[in-house]
Amino acid sequence: MNLKLSTPKGEENATFSIPYDLNTRTKKVNGHCVITDNEIRIYLDDDITEKYPLDYFDEYICEQLIGCSMLVGRKGDQRKFLCAFTQTYFIRYAELCKILEFYKRTGELFADDDQSEPSCTKCGLPLDSETICPFCAKKSEVFLKLIKRAKPYKWLFALALLCTILTEVIWIIQPRLQRTIIDDFVIPRNKDLHSFLIICGMLVGIILLAWIFEVVNMKASFKMALSIGKDLRQEVFAKVQKLSMSSVSKRTTGGLIRRVSNDAMKLQEFISQNGKELIVRLFSVTMLSILIFVMNPKLALFVLAPIPIVIFFNVKLFNVMSIRYGRVWRMSTRHSTVLHDTLNGIRVVKSYGTEKYAIDQHEKASMNWAKSIRNADIVWLLTMPFSRYILSIGSYLVLLIGGSMVLDQTLTLGQLVQYTTYVAMIYGPLGWLIELPRILADTTVSVSRVFEILDEDTDVADSENALDIDIKGDITFDDVYFGYKVYNPVLKGISCEIKQGEMIGIVGHSGVGKSTMINLILRLYDCTQGRILIDGIDIRNLSQDSLRTQVGVVLQETFLFDGSVYDNIRYAKEDSSFEEIISAAKIANAHDFIVKLPEGYNTRVGDKGYSLSGGERQRIAIARAILHDPKILILDEATASLDTQTERNIQEALSRLIEGRTTIAIAHRLSTLSNADKLIVLDKGRLAEMGPHEELMRNGGVYYKLVMAQRQTTKMKEVID
Repeated sequence: MNLKLSTPKGEENATFSIPYDLNTRTKKVNGHCVITDNEIRIYLDDDITEKYPLDYFDEYICEQLIGCSMLVGRKGDQRKFLCAFTQTYFIRYAELCKILEFYKRTGELFADDDQSEPSCTKCGLPLDSETICPFCAKKSEVFLKLIKRAKPYKWLFALALLCTILTEVIWIIQPRLQRTIIDDFVIPRNKDLHSFLIICGMLVGIILLAWIFEVVNMKASFKMALSIGKDLRQEVFAKVQKLSMSSVSKRTTGGLIRRVSNDAMKLQEFISQNGKELIVRLFSVTMLSILIFVMNPKLALFVLAPIPIVIFFNVKLFNVMSIRYGRVWRMSTRHSTVLHDTLNGIRVVKSYGTEKYAIDQHEKASMNWAKSIRNADIVWLLTMPFSRYILSIGSYLVLLIGGSMVLDQTLTLGQLVQYTTYVAMIYGPLGWLIELPRILADTTVSVSRVFEILDEDTDVADSENALDIDIKGDITFDDVYFGYKVYNPVLKGISCEIKQGEMIGIVGHSGVGKSTMINLILRLYDCTQGRILIDGIDIRNLSQDSLRTQVGVVLQETFLFDGSVYDNIRYAKEDSSFEEIISAAKIANAHDFIVKLPEGYNTRVGDKGYSLSGGERQRIAIARAILHDPKILILDEATASLDTQTERNIQEALSRLIEGRTTIAIAHRLSTLSNADKLIVLDKGRLAEMGPHEELMRNGGVYYKLVMAQRQTTKMKEVID
């Protein structure tokens, strides 16, 4: 959200500047609330009316009134009115108050206020949740990174390049032999059959040699292309796995899939084909230009004169095409996202009977993608005939002037044929080079998107000397703050201790940060303040692999992979034996229903396991967690939305699973947590209470009210039923 909409005249140090448009009598005014690095300044027109140090007030409050709102500063028991504004600016002032509250707590003025509206600082184009503008990024740097990716295959590339260059040299030699045939045999009607056959044999020989070089070139290029494509896809996929949840959540699944598949494939093709071709075409143009200058400088000037005009025109066209292919990429990504979401949610689509809406959405996305391609191609197709026409002028001039020279006998017919052949051979590579801006513009977008992932520094990374330890299970939250925006914490100052082997329940209203605490223990995110300790060690000093291989999770929304029951249980431990898998399934109360399936443990569960019931999927997930044998177990609404009998079976399985393990559970039904050793009660992001069920009930605090409210709801349901 942009918190620097406009700045009053003469104010050069504004970090934030938000207009206000009302005074205390709700009359329209022209004012600004300006935040510098150490002051809050209130402007009326372009004059400062009030200013205070940022730490002068104890609290900044954005109060929403009827029809208008106001910014207030509180110092002790005193409240100071700062400015008033219509509801247009309310959200921005509310966001500003969160930033100022963060400043009061940390002394740091968080200035990155445009996260939700990212745009390029140079051209102003929206980045669509990306970090690199493909239009403004330095193309040379981007392509240099791409060339370095081919380094492991430099010998294959060199072989393919050498064969291609030798092939080009052979085709350059061929017109010289044709000239000999015309000037020495055809025109003078030379009947020396022996010499004629030698020349023809040389022609056949070099053509055969060119074919051999081309075969070697194709094999080397094909092998290099497959290897580079495989490595790029694997590297991008591996990097996506290492990105933090905050980085992944900023991007759509369709966009990530496109990077791994389409964009990597496009780079593979560019390196294996266009990169080599660019070198060869430039070599051909250079060699042929030298030849035609040596043969006849006057004609060469007519041939090469149009080339600078075409080059200048195409350089300018490249920037135009970059913008249009950037839009093609975005529309293609949106199409992939719609397709992915619709197919993933096909059960919801059919359940609500919204097939027509899904078809319309896909048609709209597909149409926008097609339009973006059409708009890019129209620009290209309207401009290319001009470039080709300019180039063709040179060949016509050569024919005109060269024909006159043949008639004047200053040039032989064979020389003219050789010369025009070379001219045609020059215009072939030049025609390819004319197409290059289109290829580069399209490829640049893909290169930028791929390297944006590969070069991104993950905000949840292992420390330099990360530890691999055998976890016991002690967990400590030490004054932990966390917010998806740093200045807007979801958790505020959480401090608590969980002992090895304890069963802990986390309760509270929806949105108070229960799942966030679990995400922090798993280190899917790093806390923005404070620290989390496991066995006395800050989890930021533990390797993520060591941490997550010793923490097990059972979620409400169980995800099963499209494979067999056996494969889904074994996912937790790939080297497990069949006996271990059966043992885990029995502990999870899953073995009995599994053996009744059509193919037992080899039964395919289908997409996301939807061929099984919710309770069956949950028990397979518990079996997977048992096989994982974690030191710390996390249960996030593991028994929600299940019938009583199924819940009882799962509770039995969970009771076996939690034995001897530190367990942290979130449950919708508070009664399922009554046997926990301790309950952590969250309220508005803070730790409101902590203790056993009986103690918290006696205290009559937040937990007591939650339990009473749930009991009342249960009674109302029973009456309705």
